[in-house]
Amino acid sequence: MDQAHKELKRKIVTLQARPGERLDDISLAEELGLSRTPVREALFRLSSEGLVNVGPKGGFTVRPLDLVDIAELFEAHIVVARATARLLAARATEGSIEELARANTEVNEAIKAGSPAAISAANAHLHRLEALHARNEHLRSLAWPIHDQGQRLAYLSFGGDAGLAADLVSHFKRTCKDHEEMLAAVRDHDADAAEQIAARHVHLFRDRVVEFLQTRTVDGIELAGELPATPLVPHDS
Repeated sequence: MDQAHKELKRKIVTLQARPGERLDDISLAEELGLSRTPVREALFRLSSEGLVNVGPKGGFTVRPLDLVDIAELFEAHIVVARATARLLAARATEGSIEELARANTEVNEAIKAGSPAAISAANAHLHRLEALHARNEHLRSLAWPIHDQGQRLAYLSFGGDAGLAADLVSHFKRTCKDHEEMLAAVRDHDADAAEQIAARHVHLFRDRVVEFLQTRTVDGIELAGELPATPLVPHDS
């Protein structure tokens, strides 16, 4: 199942499987050289991660990109990110910090390489580790699906199939700054600083996604609904 899950997730977050596209488990099993059972298990797992919808008769589709749903995702993201940051700062061990530092280096290397797929994957991995090392299973179970869905939005808004967007230099400078400052706050076990940085970081990502969705179009992708006129995640005063 792990092989099927990894490959199908890659297809979804890199938009090879388009939002709203039907996923036929028989065809996918043939494509991957697997039986239907691990493919179906992987699709149900992806459903639990918020990337696949399961129909009433058991059919599978890639979760559509809905603007209201995206806005609500960021509402949840800001709440979970703040709680995660506080617990991470309080509970991180030296081993945790070393693993986070390595993951942060991978993000920086992906940014230098200029690959939207690598950047979105490395960034999601870093934030999943933060949730893991916060050491609260209930919170982790909320955080990981948010980062899985965020990985698809990151790939799209960073340039997607067309390659890295040219206007992202400032965004990635701020991203790297946030990551470095978060590591410092975690090393210092400063929960207040970690929470503030986490909130700022979610706002940065949300602003990029909203700006992209409001000003760009992507062939083969339809966005349902409308973004709220007033952001559902207000900036801190």
